[in-house]
Amino acid sequence: MHRVTLPALTAVLALFLVGCTGDDPGPAPSTTGTGATPTASSDVADGAVTREVEVSGAPVELTVHPLQVADGTALLTVDYAMRDDAPAGANVTLNMLLSSGAGISDVGGIRLVDLDGSKVWLSGNDAGAFPRVEPAVLMPGTTHRTESFFADPGVESVDVLFPFFGLVTDVPVVDAAPDATTPQDVGLTAGADYPTHTLDAFTVAFDDSATTSVEGSETTVTLASDVLFATDEFVLTPDAAARVDAAAAQIAQAAQAGEVRVVGHTDDAASDAYNLDLSQKRATSVAERLGAALGAGFTMATEGKGETEPIAAGASPEARAANRRVEIRFTATSPADALVGAGSTAPPPEPTGATGTGHDAVAVTVRDVTFDAAVESVVRRDGHLVGTILLTRTSAGGGGVDGVLGSAVTGRAAARGLSLYSTVAGANAATLLGEGMRVYPMDYVVVPAADGKPDQRAILADQFLKGRLEQGQSLAVTVVWPDTGQDTVSLDVPDVLRITDIPVED
Repeated sequence: MHRVTLPALTAVLALFLVGCTGDDPGPAPSTTGTGATPTASSDVADGAVTREVEVSGAPVELTVHPLQVADGTALLTVDYAMRDDAPAGANVTLNMLLSSGAGISDVGGIRLVDLDGSKVWLSGNDAGAFPRVEPAVLMPGTTHRTESFFADPGVESVDVLFPFFGLVTDVPVVDAAPDATTPQDVGLTAGADYPTHTLDAFTVAFDDSATTSVEGSETTVTLASDVLFATDEFVLTPDAAARVDAAAAQIAQAAQAGEVRVVGHTDDAASDAYNLDLSQKRATSVAERLGAALGAGFTMATEGKGETEPIAAGASPEARAANRRVEIRFTATSPADALVGAGSTAPPPEPTGATGTGHDAVAVTVRDVTFDAAVESVVRRDGHLVGTILLTRTSAGGGGVDGVLGSAVTGRAAARGLSLYSTVAGANAATLLGEGMRVYPMDYVVVPAADGKPDQRAILADQFLKGRLEQGQSLAVTVVWPDTGQDTVSLDVPDVLRITDIPVED
C-alpha cells in the first residue's frame, strides 16, 4: 500500500508540438522561442499540478494527476487544455505526438522513470499492441484526457517522460480511488504485459578501441581484440600490455574487491573448435596481465566463448571486428565510478560539424536544411543528466528533423542493439564528451539476446523525431545521460555539431 504526502510536481516540460494544417499527416511542432518553460503552477484537488506552457503563442495547460495503483498496475491520467483566447487555427495533434512510434492511434510513447532506482516502465500492451485512442486535436477552448497503465512502480513518486513534452518530475504514487479506470476499461486484456526495464549506461573510448557498459550492478569493459592481439595470436603485444595496465589502474579505482571475470570472444571466420580455443587463450592472456596489475584483493576468472555470443549481426568486416573482443566484468562501487575510460588516453576527436559554446544557438545544416540548435539546459538529477535541446528550423519549406541528433551509428557503438528508428531518426547520436570517452544516452533492453542475435535496446530520450517543422518552428528534445560528474559538459553529434562549456545545473 502507498501512503504518501502529495508533493508539488516540478514539471520540466520541454514543449508541446503543434499539429500540421492542410493535408500533411504529421504534426508541426512549434514554440515561441524558448518560451516552453512552464509558468507558475497551482495544485488541484487530487494533488496534481497544472502547468501552463506556450504553444505557438497560445496558452496550453497540462495537468498530470497522481499515479493510481491497484492490483499491481498503475493508472496515469493526464489532462490537456487550450484556452479560448488561443490564436485562431492553433492545434495540437496529441495522439500523434504521444504515440509509441508503431502507429498514430495510441499514447504508448509515455514512459515512467525512476532515475534514482535506474528503472523505466513502459505502457501496458497486448503482444506489443497498445490500446487504441481516438484521434485528438487540441484546439482553442477544448480539453482532452489520456489514460494509460503501467506496472506498479513500487515507489512513492516517479518522473514521467513525455515524447517531446519533456520530463515531469516527482509525480506522486497513491492508492487508486474506488471508481478509477481499470486496464479493461481501456481495452487491455487480463494477459497484458506491463514492461519494466533497468537503465543501462554505455560509453565508447575516443579511439574506438574499447567500450564500457554499466548494466545493473555489473560493469563490463570491452577491449577490441584487434587492439590487443595480432591476427590469430593470443600473446599481448607490447602496446596492448600497456593498454591492459592502464585499464587495470582505472578498474582498481572503480571496482569492489572480489572476482573479475575475463571473457574472450572471436568472430565466425574459422571453425567453432578453433575459435573456442583462441578465445580462451586470449582471455587467459588478458587475465594474467590484469591480475598482476590489480594486485591483492581481486581474483581472476576466465572463460572462452568463441563465436557463440556475437554482439553485431552479419559477416561484414565491421561486424566481425566488433565481435572480436575481450570483456572484463566486475562490480563497481557506484555507477558513476564505473564510467571509466577503459585505459584510453586518446584525446577527444576534432569537431566534425558546427561549433558553439554554452546556451548559444549553433547553425547546422542536415541534407540541405538549416536549423539553429541550442542546449536550453542540462540538469543533474539522481545520478543522471537531463538535457533539453531546442531545434529551430531556419530555412524555408517544411520537413522532418531526423538526422540532426541521430544517424546510422558506426564503430563499436554499432553493436549496442538499438532499433533502426532510434539510430537514424532519434537522438542516439546526442553524446557527451567525458574523460577519454564518448557518453551515450541511457538505454535499456526491450528484447533480450537470443538465437545468436544481440539485445534489442531503446534509448531514454526522444526516440523518433517525427513530424514536420516549418520555417521558424521549434522542437525540443529531451535526452538523459549518466552523470559524468562534470560542472560543464560538451554535447557532440558527429558530423553535425559540437557545443562546449554547457553549465550543469544542480
